[in-house]
Amino acid sequence: MSTAPPVQTFRSAWWEPRIERATLKGLMKRANGPGLYFLAVWGLLLAAAGLWIHLARGSAWLVPAVIAYGVVLGFAYAPSHECAHGTAFRTRWLNETVLWASSFIWGESPTHRRFAHSHHHTHTWHWKVDAQMGYTNPVQLRTWFGDVIGLLEFWPRAKLMVRHASGRILERERVYLPAGQDHIVVREARLMMAGYAGLLAWAVIGQTWVPMLYFFIPRFAGAFAVYAFITTQHMAMAQNVSDHRLCTRSMTNSWLGRVLYWNMNYHIEHHVYPSVPFHALPALNAAIKDQLPEPSPSLIAAHVEIVRVILAQRTDPHATASPPLPRPLTADAAGPAAGG
Repeated sequence: MSTAPPVQTFRSAWWEPRIERATLKGLMKRANGPGLYFLAVWGLLLAAAGLWIHLARGSAWLVPAVIAYGVVLGFAYAPSHECAHGTAFRTRWLNETVLWASSFIWGESPTHRRFAHSHHHTHTWHWKVDAQMGYTNPVQLRTWFGDVIGLLEFWPRAKLMVRHASGRILERERVYLPAGQDHIVVREARLMMAGYAGLLAWAVIGQTWVPMLYFFIPRFAGAFAVYAFITTQHMAMAQNVSDHRLCTRSMTNSWLGRVLYWNMNYHIEHHVYPSVPFHALPALNAAIKDQLPEPSPSLIAAHVEIVRVILAQRTDPHATASPPLPRPLTADAAGPAAGG
């Protein structure tokens, strides 16, 4: 273990690991190559599934083809998330272009996504503070199920976009939206809704199923896959604490899962140092692994843990998924973050 003092990347009470400054600085370097590679894999899988849809039209194979395509399409979440951090690519215009395209697929305006997510990182899993925390402990089984299949996400995000397109920004959103960004959020929501309307108009006027089969239907039919990953990030973990090791879950995934998810299975590592690009998270894990809890061994194991904790919360509302830490907690590490 390094004896270097913790590197404070922002002023807060959050726990941070010990890591050499030179090592951390090296990990924060951005590059274009890894993002282009991950995008290429995603694009090739999307093209293959799209070809399957084309070949399966008129047969019973169309249903699994659309679901498979939707599974891949839903992972637009990953580049949208990384580009919102500004760490997906070294070249700014490339980062912003991919942010727009992936956010259109994901269904949230880029500017709102960027600042709401930044607020989430500042106040991770602090109830009534974290802008992206949609539920609290104790969690209900229906909440877990609804989150996995996307019911807790699609409808709220659709209402959010319609409200923004109408020009309404809530006071709680002004907490994390910098001054002067309101009109940008409104404009982006209107542009994105115009894009969706254009696709629907193409389907109706052109009397074609293309927009439905390659965008709208698969976006819902295959959403469960990416939400199965996203749900593991914080559900049933501790809340209102200032240690990402307690409120965030990392897990082990296969090569394909890591590529589609852009290494967000290293989720504790990502929250500890959000300025470290996705491609450097495995190296960050190697550098601070001895200070982190063991990750969930798989996606399925993570959900088994979540369900087990949810059932335990029926008798003990304070039960959480509490991984054993490699060093004793201090009072400061376990206490609420400043402003939380």
